[in-house]
Amino acid sequence: MLNRIPKSQTTDCSLTVYNDGFALVKDTRSIPQLEVDDLVYFVGVSRKLKPDSIIVEGLDVSELVYEYDLMDELRIFERYIGRQLTIKDPFSKQDRVYTLLRGNGPIVMQDVETKELIVNPKGEIRFPEIDGGNHVEPTLVWKVAEQRSEEVCVSYLTGGVTWEADYVISMHGDHFDMSGWVSMKNYSGVAFNDAQLRLISGKLNKAGNEKEQKSADLSRNEMQKTEAFSDFHTYTFPRTIDLEDRQQKQLRLLSAANSKARVIYEINAQTSNPDIYIEFENTKENGLGIPLPAGVFKMYRTNPDDGSAEFIGEYAIKHTDVNEKVRLKSGEACDIEVKAKKSGKYKEGGYEYTEYEYSICNTKSTPVEAVIRQQVPGHLWTVDESTHEWQKKRDKIVLPVQVPVDVEEKVKFTIRHDRSARRTIGF
Repeated sequence: MLNRIPKSQTTDCSLTVYNDGFALVKDTRSIPQLEVDDLVYFVGVSRKLKPDSIIVEGLDVSELVYEYDLMDELRIFERYIGRQLTIKDPFSKQDRVYTLLRGNGPIVMQDVETKELIVNPKGEIRFPEIDGGNHVEPTLVWKVAEQRSEEVCVSYLTGGVTWEADYVISMHGDHFDMSGWVSMKNYSGVAFNDAQLRLISGKLNKAGNEKEQKSADLSRNEMQKTEAFSDFHTYTFPRTIDLEDRQQKQLRLLSAANSKARVIYEINAQTSNPDIYIEFENTKENGLGIPLPAGVFKMYRTNPDDGSAEFIGEYAIKHTDVNEKVRLKSGEACDIEVKAKKSGKYKEGGYEYTEYEYSICNTKSTPVEAVIRQQVPGHLWTVDESTHEWQKKRDKIVLPVQVPVDVEEKVKFTIRHDRSARRTIGF
């Protein structure tokens, strides 16, 4: 018995999307009463379905075939090899019946009445319907072994479905508003209607590529839900979505208003103008406190003269968890000039001393907060003298500096290296 299960019989659909170009589809449909060895045609699945990933629940099957590219010309001829076809002669308008012997390359047919062979016949070829029908959509064909439910749930992996996060941040002095969006793309060859959407972060290992593949990290807002699933982090949208084939759609991920940020001018020995960084804490107290997926921030600043928004740069972040700091590089400050140099170097006892000097000139209309990050070679070192408070962070010395307007601020410090220490590095 022939049983077609079209998409119109879908009762539930869920879509779990990973950011490295594939998704997990769960498609539940109602089915009629079936008998052993009945054929079931599950119509309308992805063209990029991975056949070895299929799970069928509610129905035991003894055979499973994935039919795709059914309306391709070559594929049509292949299906009718050995069958009788009717050709309408373009001149006499009469029908003659032929048996198709070859459909790849030159078409070879045999006249049923005269047994003559013809190559590439002229006329209108008519293909009768065959068992199971001619499907215009990719279809799963099963032979039933046992029915266990009035519904069947088919799960499979597919390519062609991706997502990525994008952010827009608008600075107003030392506060900002922010919105986050998920950009969905569907090129799987099938539409997903009224689907529950879930995004999953984590490191997935796939056969054939033993390197761990990173999927994008995920996020939520107060009205949306995140949870831990196994060793991965999931993000579930509160409402179902429609995602048509060959469609790109943006979905609101999060929003924040009047959160606090710091603008920091970062200085090192190689730059004549500081790098501008916008820093903020990803905490509930700061109006956020949600995991931020990896994505690109587009940054704007309100012009105090006319209130218009001006674009000040874009920056890509990695996944940032709750209570972590976000650092966005905006560009370089043209109205802050820096001169850095080694002002002296000498040895004394078992130590080597290197003197550094920074001159910072601020021509902005307001004082600024700057941070010097000076890389220091080696491990056995400390700061012998400094005009400003300092911190040692791994291989760098960090010095916060308040720079007044139109005043040249000088920063001097001396690094002391211990050259007398003996270390065993092997034998």
